Amino acid sequence: MRDVLLSYRLPTDKSQRNTRLIAGMYTLGTLILFIQAVLTQRINNFHIFRSSWGHLVHGLPLYKFYPAEYGDLFLYHPSFPVLFFPFAVLPLQLSLLLWMLLNTFAVFYAVRQLPATPKQHNMILLLILLELLNAIQSSQVNPLMTALMLLTGINLQKGRVRSAALFTCILFFIKGYGAIVGIMFLFVDRKLEYLKYCIIFGITGTLLPLLFISPATLWQHYADWFALITDPFIREDCSLFGMLHAFHHDFSREPTPADTWIFAAAVGGLATAAVCTAIARTERSRFLLLAYLMIWVVIFNQAAESPTYVIAVTGAVSILTLYSHKSVKLVLLVLLIFVTSLCPTDLVPKFLNDLAVTYQLKVFPLTIVLSYIQVMLFFQSGEVKID
Repeated sequence: MRDVLLSYRLPTDKSQRNTRLIAGMYTLGTLILFIQAVLTQRINNFHIFRSSWGHLVHGLPLYKFYPAEYGDLFLYHPSFPVLFFPFAVLPLQLSLLLWMLLNTFAVFYAVRQLPATPKQHNMILLLILLELLNAIQSSQVNPLMTALMLLTGINLQKGRVRSAALFTCILFFIKGYGAIVGIMFLFVDRKLEYLKYCIIFGITGTLLPLLFISPATLWQHYADWFALITDPFIREDCSLFGMLHAFHHDFSREPTPADTWIFAAAVGGLATAAVCTAIARTERSRFLLLAYLMIWVVIFNQAAESPTYVIAVTGAVSILTLYSHKSVKLVLLVLLIFVTSLCPTDLVPKFLNDLAVTYQLKVFPLTIVLSYIQVMLFFQSGEVKID
């Protein structure tokens, strides 16, 4: 036991070298994707983020099409343009590079805060690299959300409720669903203090755009945002629902009765996981729940797209690395990395890529991992040591 603690607190020279090597891989991968983005100009999401700041300060609607500026819609919280302000005012290429590096190393930092050995940190960082680079390539915000979700859970576990509340609120002010990890406050001490800071940061963030626009304009932005995110036809179908629709050759965007039953089962599973966590009252159960939430919020999200999966994959890889049995860990990690992270890319034969994309198989391994975590939460019998 003493040797385990020493290995956790005092990383060896070898582990430090490996960490530096992985950091170099993260940097190199990000720089390559930055150069690719500059050459191809495939940075639609980044244009959406940058333009939102100009639309906000000039009193323009945030949630309408601007085909002359970018494709798709701005789907984020009305306060997001203010948070993105530093990247909106810098020169385009510099801000893009800083944005991509921020997303990359936010995940790198957050993973290294997990209660694990340096070897386990490095394993997690390596296994999520492909999924992370996929998200970075699209200049998405999902890696940053992944980091904030991890840091929310970690800080709640450590009793740092003010930091946890801040991260929870930032998640909400980017994409509302990321704040689901705040549920973990129910299972730690200092609940009222956490809620107090959530209220303080929540009110501050909600009113933040008033520094630049009128109350009436802000109210309209919130009304438009709520109408947009509750529209059932805002769907990417890279979810469990999408996979089932694909297997039934139903490629319409119409919600089906089966979707309602699946979502009801998903809510029931989440409630069961929360109850099991409350009963267990261990660090292990709380981190199991954190991973559960990170997977759940993606695979049952009909607006999820491929870059969103860095959230779910990071949660799954982290918990499998830390707490699963070795045989189960090997099988699930191989399935996860191959089917979820590799098959949807051009790194596999075309027939495998076509199969994975057509039938939305990206979600399949994560559904199995979620079920496995559900079983672990239900049958858990105390702490599992980190070896």
